[in-house]
Amino acid sequence: MKLCVIVPWITQSRGGTENVGHAMANAMAGRGHEVHVLTFDPERQPARWPLAADIRLHHVTATEPGRQDDALMLLLASIGPDLVVGLHMNRTFLQYVRAARRVGIPVVLSEHIDPHFPRRIGTFTEPERWAAFQGATRIHLLVDAFRETLPAHLQPRIRVVPNTVPEAPVQADPDGPEDGRCTLVTVARLVPRKNMRRLLQEFASVAPAHPDWVLRVVGDGPLRGTLERDAAALGLETRVEFAGELDDVYPELARAQAFVLPSLFEGFPMVSLEAMAHGLPVVGYRLCNGINVQVLHEETGLLAERPTEAGGLARTLDRLMGDAALRRRLGAAGRARYRADYAPDVVAARWEELFTEAVAAGPAPRPELETRLEAALDRLVHTETP
Repeated sequence: MKLCVIVPWITQSRGGTENVGHAMANAMAGRGHEVHVLTFDPERQPARWPLAADIRLHHVTATEPGRQDDALMLLLASIGPDLVVGLHMNRTFLQYVRAARRVGIPVVLSEHIDPHFPRRIGTFTEPERWAAFQGATRIHLLVDAFRETLPAHLQPRIRVVPNTVPEAPVQADPDGPEDGRCTLVTVARLVPRKNMRRLLQEFASVAPAHPDWVLRVVGDGPLRGTLERDAAALGLETRVEFAGELDDVYPELARAQAFVLPSLFEGFPMVSLEAMAHGLPVVGYRLCNGINVQVLHEETGLLAERPTEAGGLARTLDRLMGDAALRRRLGAAGRARYRADYAPDVVAARWEELFTEAVAAGPAPRPELETRLEAALDRLVHTETP
């Protein structure tokens, strides 16, 4: 297959969507497919996630405002792919569909967040989302729970495939050093939905009972200063470490004894998968989509109850921090689950199956009214004004 994978900001961000896009492109190239990655970046910067040497990176640029659709359509027409795979979680999906349908190419739309979240912050309304998916040959969602957000007529197009992360070259030791400190690590962008202020409060309530533990916060964002002030106000200056944003978090995970992600909303978080790959027990909230699929409560990690309930996360952390045998058991089971369900070879095979199916199906059918409207618009565009 010849694939065009659209990752709109892979030259500007190292976020989760960009991470998935580069992994997807590299996996398909590794399986012998011709892969092109398209990005929206007028500065023509290189990809911030490494792409395989045989993948060509294309920059969609438009010299005039409002002409990006045309630029994308012309680029797709010049490449001539068998399939367009568009990643993101907002109204750029509409742009992918418009361009792909204008040149008659099937398209897979790949959504990478809890679909309720973009609606709450106004980046993607429900009508826009449904309109975009109406033009998709196949719809890629991350967990089964997200199926219910789409209408019945789109259900046959949905395929659920989880995310993947690379293998861990070094496994963590959930026991920790015999005469040294233990580390509870979290990795997240420091924004409100990651719920880090709650984590600091909950950790503060259990820290006195576990003087040999520190909380290490890996990541950066607009709340960094607020969180540092919170830590000081809670008396945690020596118990909480802010590592900042790191290009490679694997060494941090390899040194830790447990992992926590207190997010309110996720799609299928990569960092918790990375912790599982390292053999770390994972703690999160039961109501957080993605986490509640990855973590089997009492088997591969622990799920706290309601995020608004003070003390719920603290009780969960207290139990884990005080029981090395429990950490070992949960970490080993999480590692086995990662290998069985989320390892790169497992997920790449499912991506390839999805893309092959979409190519065979061809472009999504156009409703009769839509076809008539497009024909009328074409006539207007190409009719010369007297």
